Amino acid sequence: MDGRIAIITGASSGIGRATAARFAARKHRLVVNARDRQALAAVEEELTATGCELTAVAGDAAEPDVLDRLVRACHSRFGGGPSIGVVNAGGGLPGTLLTSDPARWDELFRVNVLGSLRQMRTFASAMLATAEAAPLREPLDIVVTGSTVGTNVSPFNSVYGASKFAVHGAAEGLRREVGPLGIRVSLMEPGLVATNFQSAAGYDADWFSSYSTEVGPVLDSDDVARVIEFVTSQPPYVHLSSAVVRPTRQPYP
Repeated sequence: MDGRIAIITGASSGIGRATAARFAARKHRLVVNARDRQALAAVEEELTATGCELTAVAGDAAEPDVLDRLVRACHSRFGGGPSIGVVNAGGGLPGTLLTSDPARWDELFRVNVLGSLRQMRTFASAMLATAEAAPLREPLDIVVTGSTVGTNVSPFNSVYGASKFAVHGAAEGLRREVGPLGIRVSLMEPGLVATNFQSAAGYDADWFSSYSTEVGPVLDSDDVARVIEFVTSQPPYVHLSSAVVRPTRQPYP
């Protein structure tokens, strides 16, 4: 199960970076992606120093040409297509339908919804030939980062939550389409995770600190990455199709 070829988007920080580190420890060969070239270069330097075989491809994972480059990098560097694709790149937006900034809605849905759909389609297409040639001969995984607010409506974060509802629906649709071929589509639904996600999206720092104290200890990125590692390490016929990962004291969402 070690030594697989994996693509990870949003790999420069947070859950993506932690997942890359865990995959590197399993000797997986990695193609990592993020928009921040400098942060991505730091990940590349850190993981290659551990002996990991890795290629970094900077760019916006919501764009089809960047996704094509990721798949081509698998073939050119490692001689084959991916057997793991982690759909992780995305962004946040604080507020409700009435209080969030509508000028940011288009970009949120472009990155979170269109970007995720394009990644799922690209990764599934890249795995089809392997799956059709010999179903369940080897594990093939698409792991999608969703959110607890993509299943439970948050009255305080409803626009971001709506984007994740769409991602959840698409992931389940893809699971039903490619599962019979032996491709596992697994949805991760993290609760409160302490990463740079909140500050990058513009969430109120005092609110986050207060809520983290109320329900903490909160998750860190590696807590979610550990679940992703577990999901992708199962035998090919075993599929954990979704996992909700919350701080123990977080009651909702």
